[in-house]
Order: sequence, then structure tokens, then C-alpha cells
Amino acid sequence: MRPATSHSAPDTLTPAPHWGDNAACRTSLHPDYWFAEGDDLVAVSERNLAKRVCGYCPARTPCLHAALERSEPYGVWGGLDPDERRTLTVLPVREPTLAEEVASGPPHAQAKTA
Repeated sequence: MRPATSHSAPDTLTPAPHWGDNAACRTSLHPDYWFAEGDDLVAVSERNLAKRVCGYCPARTPCLHAALERSEPYGVWGGLDPDERRTLTVLPVREPTLAEEVASGPPHAQAKTA
């Protein structure tokens, strides 16, 4: 008879790094700076300082993408506040249909006409 074995092993794998692990916002300013609301001088100054920190952050691009994907309504993410993010137009990437590919001809023909 075989000894009983466990079907669950301990988690020995190192978790994959997250884009936010090395984000500048984690260590540079108080979190309230990224969520300063209002148009008063203090709130505007805090948001601008947060945006400057985002300017040198290695996680800026994935941070902005994540905020856009979830339609983040508050805070400075990826260097942009909610109003600035709303002005961005994100167009989905679409593969051409077969009819469009046939109509445009082979790739080498496109290069000659372009």
C-alpha cells in the first residue's frame, strides 16, 4: 500500500515582479499627494509635485496603462490626473480583414506605392 501524499505543494516559486514594485510613488511622497482634490493652491501644488515624481518613475508607462484600462477616476497615475486621462483617446488595434488585405495587395506592392 502506498503512503498518502499531499496534492498541494508549498509555494516555493518566487512571485513574478509587478510593475509597481519599483514605482517612485511607493517611497517618495505621502500617498495623499497623488490624490489631492480640488483647485486650491495646495491641491494643485501637491498634484504637480506628484506629476514631477512620475516624470522619472520607471513604472510610469505601465501605471498609466493600468489606470486607463480600469478607467481610474481618482488620483495621479502615470503622470496624469483624471482630467488629463479623460482627454486621451485610446483606439483599439484592429487587424485588417481578409478583404482589406486582398484589396491592398501584397506587402511589397504597398511599399512601392507608399
